[in-house]
Amino acid sequence: MASRHSTADLTERPVRTRRRGAVVEKAISDAVLAELAEVGFGRLTFDGVAERAGTGKSPLYRRWPDTTSLVIDTLEKLGSDPDSYERTGQLRDDLIGLTRHMTASLAGERADAFRSLLGEAHRYPQLLARFTSQILEPLFAALTAVLLDGAERGEVNPERLTPPVLEVLHALVIKRALLDTHDLTEQDIAEMIDQVLLPLVLVSPR
Repeated sequence: MASRHSTADLTERPVRTRRRGAVVEKAISDAVLAELAEVGFGRLTFDGVAERAGTGKSPLYRRWPDTTSLVIDTLEKLGSDPDSYERTGQLRDDLIGLTRHMTASLAGERADAFRSLLGEAHRYPQLLARFTSQILEPLFAALTAVLLDGAERGEVNPERLTPPVLEVLHALVIKRALLDTHDLTEQDIAEMIDQVLLPLVLVSPR
């Protein structure tokens, strides 16, 4: 009886080797980003992620109850940690440095994945809520903390740190870092800080 697969078929197929721990986790994370960028959240499945990662579905089903949890955990892990930025104590330098630190991971395929999520989030309230609370809010809180430190040093007018003013910065970061089609440059960040944020919050000279 003839074999179902010819020798050529077997040599052309990738051989799935046994992988463990961090290697599998990275393969899954890379697969999630690629699937988000290519097919979007609405069409992302465990099957697609497992196939792209070159692994079975068991590691996925053991750790995540649904694709929303899988996506959020992946993006949270790959996002920048604002607490790892070491402040200089100089307001402008820290605003630029922290923004650059935050947006460093929002480039290339990661940026495409984030854009895909934002484009579909209105149809998935649970995804939007977790995306906001676990990924965006910690970053925005870190920026606010830098401004509050500036207020304590007398550089920032604390009366100007109102929700609308802070939302201007948040919205600008989202727009420039996620919605624009090019990666954010150092010049882009400096322009945001110098032309928009600092004029809004600095103590006016007497």
